[in-house]
Amino acid sequence: MDSTTSTSRRIILFGQQNLQNSILIGFIHQRTTIDCQLISTSEWKDEWSEFDGQTLALIDSDSARSERQQELLEQIFAQNTDIQVAFFNTNNTSSVERLIAWPMVNGIFYKETSQQQLVKGIMGIFEGEFWLSRRLIAQYLERTRIKPRKVTHNASLLTRREKQILSLTATGATNTEIAKNLNVSMHTVKTHIYNLFKKIDVSNRIQAVNWAKDNLEDIVLETAV
Repeated sequence: MDSTTSTSRRIILFGQQNLQNSILIGFIHQRTTIDCQLISTSEWKDEWSEFDGQTLALIDSDSARSERQQELLEQIFAQNTDIQVAFFNTNNTSSVERLIAWPMVNGIFYKETSQQQLVKGIMGIFEGEFWLSRRLIAQYLERTRIKPRKVTHNASLLTRREKQILSLTATGATNTEIAKNLNVSMHTVKTHIYNLFKKIDVSNRIQAVNWAKDNLEDIVLETAV
């Protein structure tokens, strides 16, 4: 594995400070060379440190009640929308499964998942995949699918820069990558994202990209400054 790629990624495991989790993060690091950090449930309110790369928050489903897990998701969402989340040690009937409605929850690993499968799923999530069971995806689609809105021509709602950022967002680019591509600051990118979300009445990136597919003739827009 490319060491440069590994150093631009990190895994933060939220769970109990016990031997099992210590062994787990050692195994993950050995198989992926990605830096792993174990944070106990009592430290969930700590601020996130700045990190110029991809972060996966791996949450032990057995470590806290659902209210505590919701609290952590709120904190992660408020700190950085580029952080991805996955739960492990999950039961098939767990309330955790309902949390896939959150835009950054991209994986759920069950108690019967082997360490090898966990590592495979982690790498898949870093590459932009969703690691969710077919059963769970089918249930989610059944609950959330609605008749599509009629396509309208609302391209004039957004400025040229907002269209550029929306186009890059559709490629899966992070805020950091968008800032580098457009040669602007992270603050500028976040401001533009906030403004365009407000203009098109969406609350996350997935909804924004779906809006673009419905309302813009070509999602692959010019990105030159």
